[in-house]
Amino acid sequence: MTDELWDLMRETTEVRLLADALRRSDLAGTTTPDREREYLLRRAAVDQRHLALYPTDEKGIAEAQRSAVMLRDHDAVHTSHRGAVPADAPQWVSLDGAADYVRQEAAAAGLTGQG
Repeated sequence: MTDELWDLMRETTEVRLLADALRRSDLAGTTTPDREREYLLRRAAVDQRHLALYPTDEKGIAEAQRSAVMLRDHDAVHTSHRGAVPADAPQWVSLDGAADYVRQEAAAAGLTGQG
């Protein structure tokens, strides 16, 4: 396997751990918008990386679109974007726009290797 694939597998595992922590905090009633955003951003970034490696994977395409829209919508509701252009800007409305939004936010967060 390539280093890029190993990195993607490692990041996927980290996102799963974040999901487990988010579930526990939801059950405890302690989830914050920032904690939820961290998970959504990391998940969307991993999905974009997967898509860059496997651009014809239909399930991967659907997952990447869904997670991108979830991040964009969360940030629009909570005004929690970190990049230069806010989540409710018209350029992010399409599915391609939502993917571009993920790339903007991943770069703003310092996440590397994003599709």
